[in-house]
Amino acid sequence: MHTGTRTIVLALCLATICGTWAACGSNDRASDPLAAYTNQTLEWQTCGQRFRETIGAHFSAELDKLGNRASCALMRAPLDYGDPAKGDVQVALLRVAAEDSEQRLGAILFNPGGPGADGLYLSVAFGSQWTAAECADPVKALYKQMSRQYDLIGFSPRGTGASTNLTCPSDASFGFESIIAVDNSQANFDSILRNSRLIAENCGKNPQTLYMNSETTVRDLDLVRHLLGDSKFNYIGYSYGTWLGAWYAGRFPERVGRMLLIGNVDITALLNDVILPQGQGMQRVMDEVLAPYAARHPDRFRLGSEAEEVKQAYHSLRTVTPRHLLAAMAELQVNTISKSSKADDTLLYLRAAQLMQEYLAAHPGADKDAVKSWVEGAQFVPDQGLNGRARTAALELNNLYFSKVRQETKTAAITGQDALQWAVMCNDSGTRYGVDSWIGENRTSAELYPLFGGPWPRNACLYWPVPTGKRPAVEAVGKAGPFMMVQAELDPWTSLLGAMKTFAVLPNASMILVEKEYSHTLLLPYGAECVDRPVAEYFLFGKQPERLATCAGNPLEADAAGGP
Repeated sequence: MHTGTRTIVLALCLATICGTWAACGSNDRASDPLAAYTNQTLEWQTCGQRFRETIGAHFSAELDKLGNRASCALMRAPLDYGDPAKGDVQVALLRVAAEDSEQRLGAILFNPGGPGADGLYLSVAFGSQWTAAECADPVKALYKQMSRQYDLIGFSPRGTGASTNLTCPSDASFGFESIIAVDNSQANFDSILRNSRLIAENCGKNPQTLYMNSETTVRDLDLVRHLLGDSKFNYIGYSYGTWLGAWYAGRFPERVGRMLLIGNVDITALLNDVILPQGQGMQRVMDEVLAPYAARHPDRFRLGSEAEEVKQAYHSLRTVTPRHLLAAMAELQVNTISKSSKADDTLLYLRAAQLMQEYLAAHPGADKDAVKSWVEGAQFVPDQGLNGRARTAALELNNLYFSKVRQETKTAAITGQDALQWAVMCNDSGTRYGVDSWIGENRTSAELYPLFGGPWPRNACLYWPVPTGKRPAVEAVGKAGPFMMVQAELDPWTSLLGAMKTFAVLPNASMILVEKEYSHTLLLPYGAECVDRPVAEYFLFGKQPERLATCAGNPLEADAAGGP
């Protein structure tokens, strides 16, 4: 049955199809204002410095291992699809070609979220892993087959990465601000609001800002599909990438092929609204997952043998004023608390902060160098490997802590991802809040979730002009598909409640709910057959799973090892 399905898909993909952007006749092409873009040829070349700097040293090395399967191109796209005379932007693409071009099923494009995050590296990340998949394992063999049959396309969304970058110029500097869980004062909010206004005003100085939104990005993606010669658009999107994928499906429902959405944004709400529940989400991960985990392994983390002791280690950091150490730790944990593979690192930040606070209390005049010297000889946990990781965490804390003690600030001129995230968030749908209601919501969050409440009080959308993205109706998204969705039950960034609201309005979708998992970005293969097999069979054979299925999440590091 699978072989027959593959044959049909292959036949469809190899068929000669007249482009959907312009009519087949030459006269029609000549009158098409987008013809200069739709008739271009992508010049795939060896990935140069511009691309390698964007993907970083690690993925640059992985790219080399892929040999001539990996190539890069710059696609020209109109700044304004409604008025191409306004000029071009460049969109950077990195392709890992299918290992077997004769069996090619199409291309899969990837987006890591943000908004504003660069996804150029993702084709290399997935291409390396799927290429090396062990064929002896029947599930991993499916991902090897995906490597053989799909081109993998990473891209820098317009505005960031190796594409044309959005810049928001300014001669001013941001004011010092702290997280609401640390400083709930009106003075701190005043600084946060001033910084928010600066972002909106500075980005407004650049006329390109109007055309940095999901609508133009979706049209860029459809232009990529067209130039690749594919009749259908295949896609894997994470977080904001699920919002982007749904936008594409609503705009071009008939062109959707295989679409997998992971860590799902609530598409029934405004994009700006998804920020607020994240404080609750992080608190839940700490209370329900990480504190009990640390208590199960008291000798590993030295944070206590009861979950309440672990939580108290957090609360003890709130007793020192000013609470710069707590702010520094929370800022660093943002990078780990949404990844179950980083559970140990999240807790090691806490252990490092706990002992660092004790040292600072005993040495009130200690400067950054003195603390660094102490860290290099400190014993945070018994295991030497973990202790090395704890020292690294403590050194990061030391740098950020003293930066906050000095109340260091940055220039208000922003570019790339920093600029694009606000342009997309505010251009797509704006905000339903006013200044007073936004402050009120953040203060309530900080009161309810004292460890992580109100994590993102800065909000340029409060001062942004009218949104420029013409969002398709949710009902239109439901006409595409069939979709697949994967959702971690305890995802702190995109809550299960929001994901289920999206699921409820997509009758064409199936969802795999990964129980007791909190990772926001589940990489594939995840390591559990109940996730990995359905995803691969969906892409390879068009086999959609049942409407809603559950799968047990993977155990945390020490639980899996069975150690102390």
